Amino acid sequence: MSGEGAREAALRGLVDAARAEAAPELDWAGIEQRLLREAQRSAPPAARSLYTYGWGALAVAAAAALWLVGTRTLPSALPAASPNYESSGPVRASADAAEVGTRYQANTGEVTVAHAGRAEWTLAVGSSALLAGKGEVIRVQLERGSVLSQVVPNPKPETFIVEAARARIAVHGTVFRVALEGGRVLVDVREGTVGVGPLGKPSTFMLEAPAHGDFAADGLSGTIDSRAVPVRVSQPHVAGPQRSTPGRGASPLSPSSSAAPAVSAPPPAEPSISEIEAGIARIVEATSDCFAQHTQSANGIQITVHTALSLKVLGSGSVADLDFQPPLSPAAEQCAAARISQVHFAASEQGARVTRMLELKK
Repeated sequence: MSGEGAREAALRGLVDAARAEAAPELDWAGIEQRLLREAQRSAPPAARSLYTYGWGALAVAAAAALWLVGTRTLPSALPAASPNYESSGPVRASADAAEVGTRYQANTGEVTVAHAGRAEWTLAVGSSALLAGKGEVIRVQLERGSVLSQVVPNPKPETFIVEAARARIAVHGTVFRVALEGGRVLVDVREGTVGVGPLGKPSTFMLEAPAHGDFAADGLSGTIDSRAVPVRVSQPHVAGPQRSTPGRGASPLSPSSSAAPAVSAPPPAEPSISEIEAGIARIVEATSDCFAQHTQSANGIQITVHTALSLKVLGSGSVADLDFQPPLSPAAEQCAAARISQVHFAASEQGARVTRMLELKK
């Protein structure tokens, strides 16, 4: 056998031996991972999305913010802005749900703020005030202009306070006006009595209606001009010494034997504040009884009505011009009118007009 034939015989032997052996199992998962790595190394760099750059910028900004927080001291809380109530016309607002710190501004019309069953105050056009308290004591801070307040009588002292500049005007139950003009505090009392003094101190001045006061901004000094009509006292005629009449045996009257002419004191200009408050208390009680008697409720539901009672006390002491706003039911008003007609005040020269806010419950 030649050399070439021997090589061919050996090659066929190897092929036969290889065919006789079992084929080895391949690691296809590993091969796939190696192919992917090779493809990533050889592929050109792909264009990056704008979203990628956007997220990167946000990350940088967040890191900067964290750095600022770590290097600077920020305030723990920012002060909350006080809510404002601005009017574009005459409006009426309820203070029951208002927050302390609410500022009321009467831009082009009056603003009336009502505290149900307790008080209401009206800002004149161009005025501004802050609701400074609404708990046991209602406090109103007048910032500019004027405010007219009407307070329901309360046995507790000083349930309603107006603060103007550095002065304090406190009342029990009354109708009064406070104004800021030229750095002065002007107070007009229409009903009741008010006390005026510096903030945080007892009242220095007492004004009983009708009266006008002009005070310094700190409430420490001022003048009171009472507007009460002066009592007119007529001078009695005093007879001179009488001469004896001849033939009658009469002797001149001695000073001890002369009878002083009777002088009746004229009535006051108007009923006193204590007289008015006592009469109003009886009127409020009568009205409350009539409302409860002539108002029907079912299923234990409580009915509450707020109304303003206005009346005139005549010079004779009787009551006239009775009015409820808003009105009560016809039966309740008729009952109240009959009961109120039995209330009499002290006689006076000019009488008085009275307005009270009532809270009636059934």
